[in-house]
Amino acid sequence: MKTTLYLARHGQTKWNKVQRFQGQLDSNLTQVGKQQSEQLALSLANQQIDLIVSSTLGRAVDSALICQRILNTPIARLNDLTERDLGSWQGQYIAAIKSDENYHEILHQFTEITPPSGESAISCGSRIYQALKELANNHCNKNILVIFHGEALRCFLAKLGHNSTDNAYELFDNACLLPLTYRHDDDSFQLAR
Repeated sequence: MKTTLYLARHGQTKWNKVQRFQGQLDSNLTQVGKQQSEQLALSLANQQIDLIVSSTLGRAVDSALICQRILNTPIARLNDLTERDLGSWQGQYIAAIKSDENYHEILHQFTEITPPSGESAISCGSRIYQALKELANNHCNKNILVIFHGEALRCFLAKLGHNSTDNAYELFDNACLLPLTYRHDDDSFQLAR
């Protein structure tokens, strides 16, 4: 038995466009972001998506609602899929934060170091892992579109052993799609190749 999770990042937002950290804050989708969300749904039109699950943050919900209109599929929101809490870096422009001595380690590596008042990559990765595992176990043999966030996706993949020295912006375009299989017999996630 297996469950297929189509992991996707939300469409482009106003803050993405100006390279401003959102974390668990929010900004609206741009027109491009809305079009990206439409394209995401159209790319899955032949996959028989049984459910769309999104983070509870507005940008993910808005992307999910666009996909729902096209795929005509039920939608659910899951708080545990929210973006990594970037603490006091949230709302700041990336250019202003890059000078922090821990910037690279916090956003390019998988460590316990946190942004000021924020969440570590390891904690975020574990949170996303548990949320996706529970989702898969509750929807055995289904196809689920999961719309959430770039940094949370980076942390989750690092927990699976797919480490990179790139940051989430470099790794994941808005509305990118990453198929993932959860195999129930051995309790494991596998990226589709």
